[in-house]
Amino acid sequence: MTVWYDLTSQPSEAEEAAAREALRAFNTESGFPHDGRKLAVLLRDESAQVIGGLVGRTAWSWLYVENLAIPPALRGAGWGRRLLAAAEAEALRRGCIGVRLDTYSFQARGFYERQGFRLVGQLDDCPPGQTRFSMAKRLDAAPSAAEPWPDAAAPRVTITASAAEADPAIPVLLAGLSAHARPHAGPANAESLTMVVRRPREAAPLGGLHARIFYGWMYVNLLHLPEDLRGQGLGQALMRRAEAAARARGCTAIWLDTFSFQARPFYESLGFRLFATLEDYPPGHSRHYLMKRLTDGDA
Repeated sequence: MTVWYDLTSQPSEAEEAAAREALRAFNTESGFPHDGRKLAVLLRDESAQVIGGLVGRTAWSWLYVENLAIPPALRGAGWGRRLLAAAEAEALRRGCIGVRLDTYSFQARGFYERQGFRLVGQLDDCPPGQTRFSMAKRLDAAPSAAEPWPDAAAPRVTITASAAEADPAIPVLLAGLSAHARPHAGPANAESLTMVVRRPREAAPLGGLHARIFYGWMYVNLLHLPEDLRGQGLGQALMRRAEAAARARGCTAIWLDTFSFQARPFYESLGFRLFATLEDYPPGHSRHYLMKRLTDGDA
């Protein structure tokens, strides 16, 4: 069978969805169907405008905190702790056994450690001159309870759940995090990159690779090929082209994560090394974090 792939930084929604659904289909065949649900804990002012908060998602019995941002005027007043406690309580209600997140050396590792999180791995020089920390906290040891709402004169904490991929709160949180990060790490210069695999003269995507570039690193978010296209070097070709794209954009390294029922040996054969493991995610399996340097002869 002859197939080909193309690289784009502006994939259509259908193309990106096809690549994503291909991996979800594989996970379902492995016994882990997609069960992701959005979770947001929003910080509002007296006029009910969102001024910060926490956005994440639950999947496979874990909560992933994607963004947590508190406006400067409210920092140090316990709002981060309250938001996190509310999210943990909702995660427990959904049956989660743990929480995971990532934070940078210029952000809040100390805060998360005070909330019971532990370091599971780190990426040095991501972004250059800084460190990215992967952290986790088990919830199945002791239950967490959300604190009471503050009085009406203070910002309110609300828990909202949504299945929508786009949440109006996300731009607010990203703007807050970006403003805090810029003096330490410079502009993120975020960019997406997608390679879609198709059969010749057919528009329907069969699989592919999706990655994000920011702070001088590439994160490979998705890589999947249908079973009849595996073992022919196409996965290696996609990764080589992604690496070439990362080098062309000045990236210093690539990182990704994969599960114990997926492709850790494949990535290690391409020069990736393990830097962290999150056990029992999903329950009975492990989530492995791998990276590959593109500089100093470590490529």
